[in-house]
Amino acid sequence: MNIKIRQAEDNDAQHIAEIYSFESVMEQTSQLPYMSTEFWKGFYSSKGAGNIELVAICDDKAVGHLGILLNQNPRRKHACSFGIAIHPDYQGKGVGKTLMNEMIKLADNWLNLLKIELAVFADNKVAIKLYKKLGFVIEGESKYDVFKQGKYCSGYKMARYNPNYPLPD
Repeated sequence: MNIKIRQAEDNDAQHIAEIYSFESVMEQTSQLPYMSTEFWKGFYSSKGAGNIELVAICDDKAVGHLGILLNQNPRRKHACSFGIAIHPDYQGKGVGKTLMNEMIKLADNWLNLLKIELAVFADNKVAIKLYKKLGFVIEGESKYDVFKQGKYCSGYKMARYNPNYPLPD
């Protein structure tokens, strides 16, 4: 499968909204369902200047979406967080891994980031396996982190550190 990664453009908003329209995708985010195309069009840009929004293009449409949220706090500029979603028809085909690898390359080589952070639901075994494969570690568990599918679910806080910098003891 040919996967091209690029910065999201305005004309991707409809495809991004489609990705998030699937319950199986939405339930793995902390967002509410039924968000409009206009909401997704401005979601990452509304979080602050300098955030990066990537899409994975296959078959001439955006089938994966990853937003990098850069910290504006001067004492936390070395860390970022991100959100990712893949169209169900393209899950398990390398789209998520390709987006994540591009994010890691940006973080390590261009954005001067030491730490990439994320929150993931503890029951999302497929995502956790991918994150661990890409160097993320579980730093903690948050009990009753989010309400989904009628019940409270726990989540993990995970992070990946730039391997060019030794971690303190």
